This record gives sequence, structure tokens and C-alpha cells, in this order.
Amino acid sequence: MSERSALAPLAEGALVAALAAVLALLGIVLPPLQVITNILWIVPIVVLVVRQDLRTGVLATLVAGILVGIFSGIFNALFLFIQFAGLGLLYGYLFKREVPPGIMVAAGSVMVLFSLLFSLFLSIHILGWSSLDLLEDLKHLPDRVLDFYKRSGLLDRFLQQGNTLEDLRRSLEVTVNYIKLLLPGMLVLVSLFMALINYLVSEAVLRRLNLRNRVLPPFRYWQLPWYAIWGFIGGLALWLAGDYWHLDFLRIVGLNILYFYFPLLAGNGLALVAFWAHRFPWPGALKLMVFLFLLFNLPLGLLVLATLGLVDTLAGWRREPEKGS
Repeated sequence: MSERSALAPLAEGALVAALAAVLALLGIVLPPLQVITNILWIVPIVVLVVRQDLRTGVLATLVAGILVGIFSGIFNALFLFIQFAGLGLLYGYLFKREVPPGIMVAAGSVMVLFSLLFSLFLSIHILGWSSLDLLEDLKHLPDRVLDFYKRSGLLDRFLQQGNTLEDLRRSLEVTVNYIKLLLPGMLVLVSLFMALINYLVSEAVLRRLNLRNRVLPPFRYWQLPWYAIWGFIGGLALWLAGDYWHLDFLRIVGLNILYFYFPLLAGNGLALVAFWAHRFPWPGALKLMVFLFLLFNLPLGLLVLATLGLVDTLAGWRREPEKGS
């Protein structure tokens, strides 16, 4: 009986390794599915660590990596597992320890960011890829977009609205320059969203398997902690200081911090709107009007949501949850 119980984790680990390898290979063979499989293939690893232990999860991950390497090549397996395996093992361990969701997502974001930077490091030293290649591609991006506009007929419509070709080129160049400046913020933001999505999927599967007791509160209670506002204030201060003293480094750092905070505050504002809609039931016509406003005035709508999210972080309108919600 003891021998059978000792073999059970190994058998489950072998099954999980095979399942993770199949999901990972599916994304490699069918690239359009890779966005989905990059999320799904680590879920069996998370479940295994929760059900068994971290050691079994590490062994299963190594076996899955070997299988992917055999069928798709060592480099595919190496980069795939560097980018996502650490997150699966980390989430499995934290789920097993019943760590609060906010801390888990924050830790997951750091793990994803580290994995992405390490993948970039390996790309530079193994594949010979350079960040200069990306900057060169961005440099030629306006010409490529203009060529697409000409071939698709969009350029004629743009010119008919009283604009000039030089206006469009200048606008594209400004956009590309901002992309270059905001690359660090984009990288951090991508890491956060990847960690959040993986967390939500993993938690849903664990709850389905009765392996998760802690339940996320409804979206209307998702809220940034009050001290998060200091990050926004710091970014704003750096941006203004850099602009005032003509210090590009400070200005760029401040811009990246503000760029990172904007979707967080907008999400906080959207949760606040959902809270108000639940606390004070809105007529269906009013809900439709709000939805249409946000849909057809997206830049303004996002700005309004971000402002609401900022004020809510300071005022704490949703700190007292509803009973029975």
C-alpha cells in the first residue's frame, strides 16, 4: 500500500508532463493558437503542485520540456519554458500556500518580467538578435504604414478629409517615437496582464477541481490599495521635473510609470462603475447609454474611467464590502 501511494505522485506527474507537452506543442505547430496554449499549458503544472508538491511539479516540468525539445527542437522548448514554466511553478506553490490574490498577481508579474528579460538576454547571446533590430524596424514603420494606406485606399480617404501626406507621416513618426520611449512600461504592463490572465484561468480550474477555497471577490470590489497612489504621484512628479529641468531621463521614467498606471486606474474606474450599477440599480436604458458612450468615445471614456479610478483610490468608496455579496 505504501509503495502504491509512493508511485501515485510519479504517475500523476508523468501524466501532467505529457499533457503540458501536448498543449505546448499544439501552440508551436499551430501558431494562431499560441496565445491560448501559452496560458493553458502551465495550468496542469499548477494543479500538480497544489495536489502534490513543488518537487513533483519541477520534475514534471523538466520532463515536459524534454518532450517538447524532442518533437520541436531544443530552442523552441528552451524559450517556451523560460518564459512560462517559472510562472506555473510559482503559482502552484502560492496557491498551495493560500496566498492572497493581489500578492500572487504581483509576484507573478515579477516572474513574467524576469522571464521575458532572460529570454531577451538569451536571444541576444544565442540567436544574435539585437535590440537595435527592433529600433531599426520601428524606424521604418511609418513608411510601411504609409505603403499599406496607399495599397488599401485609406490614404485617399485621409486626404479627402483635408489632411496632407506630411501630416500623416508626422503623426506616425510621433507615434513611433512614443513607442520607443514607452517600451519599458509596455513590457511591465504586458507582464502584469499575462500574470493576471494566467492567475484567473488557473484559479478557475482549481475551483472546478475543489482545490481552491479562497474565492475572488466580484469584479465590482476589485480595487487598487490606497498606497498605490504614491506610484502615480511619483511618476507624475518625475515627468514634470524632467520637463521643467529638461532632463530627458527623468521625463521618460515618469512617462513610463504613468503609462503603466493608466490602464490600472481605468480598470479601477470600471470596477467602480460596476459597483454603482449594482448598489444603485440602473435602468437598462442608462446602462446602454453608458456602454455606448464608452464604446464610441473610447479615448475620452478611458480618461473618465481613469479619473474615477484615481479618485476612488483616494476616497475608498468601496472599502466596506456588501454582506452576502
